[in-house]
Amino acid sequence: MSDSPVEDRGSGVAIPGREGKSVLRSFGFAWEGISYVLKTERHMRVHVVMMTLVLIGAWGVGVTPYELLHLLAAFALVLIMEMVNTAIERVVDLTVQTYDPAAKVAKDVAAGAVLIAAAYSIAVWIIGVANSERFWQIISLLPEGSARPHLGAVQAVLIGAILMGVLITWLKMRTRRGTFWRGGVVSGHSALGFLIATSIVIMTRNAAIACLALALALLVSQSRIQARIHSPAEVLTGALLGILVAIVVFLPMPFGG
Repeated sequence: MSDSPVEDRGSGVAIPGREGKSVLRSFGFAWEGISYVLKTERHMRVHVVMMTLVLIGAWGVGVTPYELLHLLAAFALVLIMEMVNTAIERVVDLTVQTYDPAAKVAKDVAAGAVLIAAAYSIAVWIIGVANSERFWQIISLLPEGSARPHLGAVQAVLIGAILMGVLITWLKMRTRRGTFWRGGVVSGHSALGFLIATSIVIMTRNAAIACLALALALLVSQSRIQARIHSPAEVLTGALLGILVAIVVFLPMPFGG
């Protein structure tokens, strides 16, 4: 096949490579686009990791093939919208060199489309897991602990959240960065997400539930980076703090025995 330019009959403009674009080459170009987004967009990589964890967890709790198909469709929608968002951002950056309100609207609308797709995928995931008998069997097997008085799971998580809040507030005051609810050297949302996820892992000791909990914690953390409220380092610090606090709080409790 020749890659020589051919003339567009409608406009009379020569379009390079149109004649030589085979189906195989089209697939190659498409794969280059997918590879580019995976290499350059952190959010895309996080989405892929979260979706893998959710699918493993969904398989572990025994969702039906029909529910799994809905999950795959929702995840495909998120990835497609993320790629469209990247394409729009690159086109805007290519054509607009200075701040332009219209360019900001284009980027914001594209980001909003990704957000709606992500919210839809979360709704599909929640509905699918809620209908799983295996999921509720695992939850029902949570140990009640010994007869002696001790903290329940909810009380332990609340105490952990309070302890973590005190630590994060102290760090923000010490460094004079961020407010109680926003910004700072540590992502409080990430810390809380991983505190809850780690608590769930400790209580259930189930791989499928662990994958689902970790996916939600990653989703919360990724949203802080995507909203440009925290840097990856601040999110990682919050995640490690949440994991550490959960281990400290639940260590003396009789779970998993």
